[in-house]
Amino acid sequence: MPLGSRVYYRAPFSTAAGCVARVSTVSCVLVSLLAFGCTKQEDRTALDSLDEGIDDGVSSLEDTDGEAGDGDGDASSDGPLLDMENDSGNEGMLPCGENDFCECDVPPHVPCDAAADTPIARAIGLNCPNEPQVTISTSGSAQAIGKRTGFGNTNAFDPQEGSQFVAMGSGRVADLDALNGCNSDLGAFDPGNLPAPLVGSNVGGQTCADNPALVGMGDCSNTIEAQLAGSANDYTELRFTAQVPTTVNSLSYSLAFFSYEYPEWYQSEYNDMYIGWLESEVWTGNISFDEAGAPISLNAGFLDYRDAAAFNDPQCAGGCSAPELHNTCMQGHAGTKWLTTTAGVQPGETITVVFAIFDMSDSILDSYVFLDNFSWGCDGDAPPTTVPIG
Repeated sequence: MPLGSRVYYRAPFSTAAGCVARVSTVSCVLVSLLAFGCTKQEDRTALDSLDEGIDDGVSSLEDTDGEAGDGDGDASSDGPLLDMENDSGNEGMLPCGENDFCECDVPPHVPCDAAADTPIARAIGLNCPNEPQVTISTSGSAQAIGKRTGFGNTNAFDPQEGSQFVAMGSGRVADLDALNGCNSDLGAFDPGNLPAPLVGSNVGGQTCADNPALVGMGDCSNTIEAQLAGSANDYTELRFTAQVPTTVNSLSYSLAFFSYEYPEWYQSEYNDMYIGWLESEVWTGNISFDEAGAPISLNAGFLDYRDAAAFNDPQCAGGCSAPELHNTCMQGHAGTKWLTTTAGVQPGETITVVFAIFDMSDSILDSYVFLDNFSWGCDGDAPPTTVPIG
């Protein structure tokens, strides 16, 4: 999305009743009225009332307090919100709250991770100068998290934003370039259970997209519990709290997952797992999962790069080759392409995001995740999704 992109949007997961309106340079012309009660606005002459439309149109929820150390989420837009167009060049017309206008204005972003000593936050697209700031922390072995400018001999894992990305694993990140494998025990970083706010328990027969009242009851995606077959060992995480800019309703980020457990332990209980956890008024739980409802793991979908003859994998029983993994510790093993996860959030709220990876049931045969291109957006009218890039 171009710098400072601006499009109209609806509230997270909303199919809510409302007026469909088009903004013009002189007046706000009502396009359609739903049968159950839109009332015509006779006067919208004050431009500052348009600026307030996003808050009124998305939700009446009050902002909630996050964990200590909230980021600075000031992202006000300049000037009157008139005659704006979306990326396709068409004026946006989407349903908003009754008698309100909603507009999405993505804060501009300029990558700031060119320096070799750039902080972890900047390597994934956060905390650049003059942009909303977040409070970020890491947990686990210091050897299990670092930064990279690429991976392997191809451009398959070039950075998705700026010059660097974050690499995090259940083993030492320095081993990623070692041809003798990724097989390390990080030591005393075996919590067994997932740390708060992560939980494996499902919220029930529905997800929070089906029933928003389930938010806060557990994993809104219902994706973790069935795959969490053992203890969490060599646990490594990156987490941050942030105030969502008041002019957006979604977040997104890029990831890629790799596991040395493939092929020997494919479809077994040693199912090393990655979790992207969101604590929000809209969603509490995993936001990175495949179309079958499985978290990103050894046994989930998206494992497009398989580099082995795997008799326990029908796809590669006769042998598979993935040049994208050659000359790395994942040669002879498996990984995903770059993927993008998108999830809805409430404008102006304080959220917590946790990126976590761990060995399942043992502390050897490591797995890794790459993280990059965290950004705000205008796609909060749908449940969380993860899709391959390209």
